[in-house]
Amino acid sequence: MTRVALIFGGVSTEHDISCKSADNVVSALDGRFELVLVGITRDGRWLRYAGDPAELTGSWEGHDCTPVALLPGSGLVELAEGGATRPLAVDVALPVLHGQGGEDGTVQGALEVAGVPYVGCGVMASAVCMDKDASHRLAAAAGVRSPRCEVLWRGCSPEECAAAVAACGGYPVFVKPARGGSSIGVSRVADEAAYAGALDAAFALDEKVAVEEAITGVEVGCAIVGDAVRGTWMGEPDEIVVSGDGFFRIHLEKEPGANTELRCPAQLPDDVLARVRAAGTAVYEALGCEGLARVDLFVTPEGEVVFNEVNSMPGLTYYSRFPQMMRVAGHELGDVLESLVAERLA
Repeated sequence: MTRVALIFGGVSTEHDISCKSADNVVSALDGRFELVLVGITRDGRWLRYAGDPAELTGSWEGHDCTPVALLPGSGLVELAEGGATRPLAVDVALPVLHGQGGEDGTVQGALEVAGVPYVGCGVMASAVCMDKDASHRLAAAAGVRSPRCEVLWRGCSPEECAAAVAACGGYPVFVKPARGGSSIGVSRVADEAAYAGALDAAFALDEKVAVEEAITGVEVGCAIVGDAVRGTWMGEPDEIVVSGDGFFRIHLEKEPGANTELRCPAQLPDDVLARVRAAGTAVYEALGCEGLARVDLFVTPEGEVVFNEVNSMPGLTYYSRFPQMMRVAGHELGDVLESLVAERLA
């Protein structure tokens, strides 16, 4: 049976979300592969977890764990006492990691150096998708409208901060860590009084911050699988209706979806949905995505489609958008992942 290293956890603020994704992936792939569970702790330790998979969303790292590492040219190895190593044979890796230090190309690069094939976006695509400035520039070059965006670095002057807002057309603007995939550290700023606090919150997570034009419209998503060479296909696009403070926080709530209604399929006119699908595919291919990703876009009241961001490893929890979009299109998550593993091994 094919041995799949399911890598989860990670050092980012999205550690818990990754564990929830892994928990759902274990259920989705039950009986299809021999899963080797490799967790990354919040402080960056790699551990093979041999305990009950039902505890992945709990304190799994406290028991039934063996230290592991990636060695250049040697793949995954277990670390024994005294510095000895023994091979941990796997056929392919499935890194279900979100955020910095996992979804940004770092782990993908380590897997490539170690000679371990993996499912999902490669090093360049992962890094570009994580960087909002770079991804917006590439999307715009592909003909997809992107919000005006200015980058600030930690230690920037008050004049540079003010110029960034002006370049985005004035308030309101979004202030967010430039390299991130969730709403953590993201603020909608309506006036100068709130601007300094929003910058502090974003700079606490990233030395590079994006100040972005606030687009008025409905957020829609495209769950895409494949690559530009062998072709891509898509689940049913969804749309988000948010109440409360205006932020999509489905992964951050104790009650998933408490402030959010996800509509799938999206309740948009056919011509608008056609433009959404075309824009999602254009962005996916322009950023060099492969395997799977979720492209998020806005649809303005005038029907214009505007790029938002790409999650190169979208959430895969039972309530996440990617599995739902695939399910509505007639594809269960386990089937999608099984086909991706088979294609990667081929």
